[in-house]
Amino acid sequence: MTRVLLPALLALAALPAAAQEAATGLTFGGEVKLEYVDGGPTGWALDGDLGMTWRSGGMLGFDAAVDSTHLDDGQDLTNGWAALVLSTGIGEIAVGAPRPVLETMRVMPRFSSSRVVDLRAGTFTGSLASLASFEDNGMTPGVTWQQTTGNLTFGAGYHHLNDANIDVGEGVMRFERGATTFFITGQFATTPGDDPSIMQIGAFHDADRFDLGAALSRYDMSGTHNGLRLYGSFDVMSALTLRGDMLLLEDTSDLYSVSATYSMDNGLFVEGGGTKLEGADEIYDIGVGFKF
Repeated sequence: MTRVLLPALLALAALPAAAQEAATGLTFGGEVKLEYVDGGPTGWALDGDLGMTWRSGGMLGFDAAVDSTHLDDGQDLTNGWAALVLSTGIGEIAVGAPRPVLETMRVMPRFSSSRVVDLRAGTFTGSLASLASFEDNGMTPGVTWQQTTGNLTFGAGYHHLNDANIDVGEGVMRFERGATTFFITGQFATTPGDDPSIMQIGAFHDADRFDLGAALSRYDMSGTHNGLRLYGSFDVMSALTLRGDMLLLEDTSDLYSVSATYSMDNGLFVEGGGTKLEGADEIYDIGVGFKF
């Protein structure tokens, strides 16, 4: 697999930066990464997160995205999103299979340098709609709404998974003041079993050479639990970033992660790190990718 994928990454790196905007109103971007994980889920993984948007300048637009992780044991976790976007006086309304607003309006970075580890922590750090959609066949229908007023942005969404009979509602409020973003999110799901819900409040500060973030969460899943996530990163130099992440969970094991990323001007990057779950062995990861 690596003999095929690594040349593909190098070919992507040769794309000009102008390719991110192919025509008026059309933009696209994302990243692909090949990583190796040792410990816990050991093996190779190919990750991709690609998106495209088009705005006509009038009422009509279109969004599409693919979020995928392929493991070398044959497991394929892929979400496809595509929606018609209506730009109205009350904000943008996306109809079809739109990406959840907890993803499009994400403030805190993903957990650790490994996409595989981030997926395992996704119940506590990500979108319930995205996680549930991995188990659904085809695209997940829904509708989302997003509106910005000054420094304040609101978002809400609803998704229905036919095969699993799951409904997920979510809401986001984000306030930006200088380099600091404050946010509140809520997720509510109805399933054939439990009906989980997650509330989160936090802040993220993006400075020139360092980032700091904290989020307090309340989980109602087979009981009520509280959680605290702490994040920090520091640019040792323009190309090298060190980062640390902690996920402290009530009545369960805490999760710790440290990692480093070396980025090049052409979009290529190399990163790796280690993650420790209390009471379990360490998980190490290393990967190479391309961001555009």
